[in-house]
Amino acid sequence: MNLSRRHLLRSASLLGVAAFSRPLLAATPWITGSAKFIDYPFKLGVASGDPLPTGFVIWTRLAPSPLDAGATGSDPIPVGYEIAFDEQFKQPVQTGTVVAYPENAHAVHVDVEGLAPGRPYYYRFKAGSDISPTGRAMTTPVQGATVDSYRFAFASCQNYEEGYFKAYRDMVAQDPSLIIHLGDYIYEESYGDGFRRSPVRNARSLNDYRQLHAISKLDKDLQLGHAHTSWMFTWDDHEVANDYAGDQDEDFEPVETFLKRRAAGYKAYFEHLPIRAAAKPKGPHAQLFQRVTIGDIMQVHMLDTRQYRDDQPCQLPDDGGWRLIPDTCEERLDSARSILGHDQERWLTWGLRRSRAKWNVMAQGMLFSKHDYDVGQGQLYGSEYWDGYTGSRDRVLQTIEEREVANPVIIGGDVHASYVCDVKKDFDDPASATLASEFVCTSITSNNWNHDRNTATLADNPHIKLYEGRYRGYNLCTLTQNQMTMDLRAINDVRSPDLEAQTLKSYVIEDGHPGPQLASG
Repeated sequence: MNLSRRHLLRSASLLGVAAFSRPLLAATPWITGSAKFIDYPFKLGVASGDPLPTGFVIWTRLAPSPLDAGATGSDPIPVGYEIAFDEQFKQPVQTGTVVAYPENAHAVHVDVEGLAPGRPYYYRFKAGSDISPTGRAMTTPVQGATVDSYRFAFASCQNYEEGYFKAYRDMVAQDPSLIIHLGDYIYEESYGDGFRRSPVRNARSLNDYRQLHAISKLDKDLQLGHAHTSWMFTWDDHEVANDYAGDQDEDFEPVETFLKRRAAGYKAYFEHLPIRAAAKPKGPHAQLFQRVTIGDIMQVHMLDTRQYRDDQPCQLPDDGGWRLIPDTCEERLDSARSILGHDQERWLTWGLRRSRAKWNVMAQGMLFSKHDYDVGQGQLYGSEYWDGYTGSRDRVLQTIEEREVANPVIIGGDVHASYVCDVKKDFDDPASATLASEFVCTSITSNNWNHDRNTATLADNPHIKLYEGRYRGYNLCTLTQNQMTMDLRAINDVRSPDLEAQTLKSYVIEDGHPGPQLASG
C-alpha cells in the first residue's frame, strides 16, 4: 500500500458522503453537541497504536482550528468510527460511536477488539457530515505463532522548529509493520533559530503542551506516518521539561509546582497519541511501560527511563540536568540507584526471564552502553544516561547473562546521533563477553553539534562500533528467524521539503551471536 499526500488529504472528496457502510450507533441522548464546525475538524489526522493480536487503539482529535482551544466549542460531540478489511470500506468489520469531550481537547481513543491477528485493517472517523482521512492499522501475530520475517522502524527527537519531519515519508516507503517512537515527540521549549516557528516559547500549562502537539501533528509527513501503520510509544524529557528526572526539574523547581507541569505534559501527550486507556495519566503519573509479543519472532519490552528514575548523580548547585561527570563521581556507582525505578526493573527482569521469543528488544530512550567522553587518561560520563545509573545497568546485564536471554537487542534515542555498540559484560575490559547488541537512532530533525568531539573518543571506547552525528533520519529493522538486519536510514537537509534518502550503513546480528557486524557491501 502506498499512502500518498493526496490520499492523506483527500478528505475534501469525502465530505458529504451520506453514511458509513453501516449506520452509526445512535449518540447518547444527553449529548447536545451539534457537530457543526467552523472548518474541517480532522486537520490533525488519524493514528493507531498499541497493537495486539485482537486489536489496536485508533485515535483522532476534533480540531477545526488546532491552535485555538475554543474553536471546537464546549459541548461533548459524538464521533463515529468504522473498521474495514479494505481501504474502500466495502467489507466493514465494526462501526460504533464514541464521545469527544471538551475536557480532553475533543480527542477520542477507541480500543478496538475482536479482530483477526497479523493483518492490516482500515479505519476512519465521522463527526457531523465530515469524514476523516483513512488510516491503516496492523494487528500483531498471535504469541508463539511462526513468523518468518518482520519489519519495524524506530525514531526519536522531532523538534518542529528545526525542520520538516520528512523522514516519515521515507519510512512509509519502506513499509514497516510497526513504528516505535522512543521519545521527544515534541520539544517543550524553543531551541535553535526557529526555522519553523513554534506557537509556544516555553510550555508550562496544559494549553501550551496541547499547542505544541497540535503544531507537530500539522506536519503532513508525520500524519502520513501515523496513517500508515500502528505505533508504540515511550517518552523522554522534552514532552515535559529538559533533563527532568522523576519529580526533579533541572532548574530545581519546587517538586509541587513541577509535578503540576508534568501532569499537564502527560495529559497533552495522552490526548494526542493512540495509547490505551491503561496509560491515561492520573495527575502527574502514567504507566507507559508495556510488553508486546510478535508471534515467535520478537518481544518488545517498552520502557520508561524518565518518570521513575532517581535524580541525576553529582549535580552542581546551579545545574540539575545532564552534565559530564568524572569517574570520581561515586554517586553514579551506588547500586541502590535506578534509572527505571525498582518496580519497573522487576517487571523487566520477569519479562526477560520468561520470554520465549527469538529476539528480545529492549526499547527505551537512553544510551545504554558506556561512553567515556574523555580522550586519553581520565574518564567522563553523561550523567543522564545509563552511565549515571550503573546499578540498573548491571542488574539488566546480570539477568541477560544468567537467564541466557535469546538475542537481546537494546534500542534507544535522545542523543541526536547513531550508535552501534557491543554491550559488554565489563565495558572496561574489551576482551569481556558481549552480552547484547545496541542501536541508538539519530534524530528526526534535532541538531547534533558534537560529532567531531565524540568521534575523537572512539579509540577509548572500542565497544562503540559506530558513532555518527552528522545525519538526521531513523533506523529500519528487518527480522528473520536467523538474522536481524539494521539499516541506518539518513535523509538530506531537513530544511528542504524535497526528500532524498539513503542507507548510511547496514549491520547484521546472527541468531545466537550477540554483537552487530557491518553488512558486506
